[in-house]
Amino acid sequence: MARQERDRTRALDESLRRLGLVAEGVKTCVVVSDDGLSIAAWSHDARKSSGVDPANAAEVAAVAARLAGLAERSLDRLAQGDMGRLLLEGERGTLLTCPAGDVTLALLIEPKANMGHVLFAAQKAAAEIASILAHD
Repeated sequence: MARQERDRTRALDESLRRLGLVAEGVKTCVVVSDDGLSIAAWSHDARKSSGVDPANAAEVAAVAARLAGLAERSLDRLAQGDMGRLLLEGERGTLLTCPAGDVTLALLIEPKANMGHVLFAAQKAAAEIASILAHD
């Protein structure tokens, strides 16, 4: 079981790394559990240092889980179906969340990023993450 868990962790890390490198403008991407815990994370700064800033990944995870939960409840209350993605644009960047099976993929994106490219890459990564976590 430990080997399977390590393989799954490696696959998640690789999926996030690939997303961060392919989608220009992604600063951080995090796989988030429903309760707001970071399952896996990648940061643009991790390419220069020894890893992801844990406080940053934890903060992104907590905020993303809370917002995704609120968005899902709001869509349900308004009878609008399942959430496809949540996009919050600020003057210094964007937060994007995408459902990925039983978890959420959250990204912090630079303001000048090509959002079409980021959205496409994020949806593809979310499907890959859902598939990784679906295997028992």
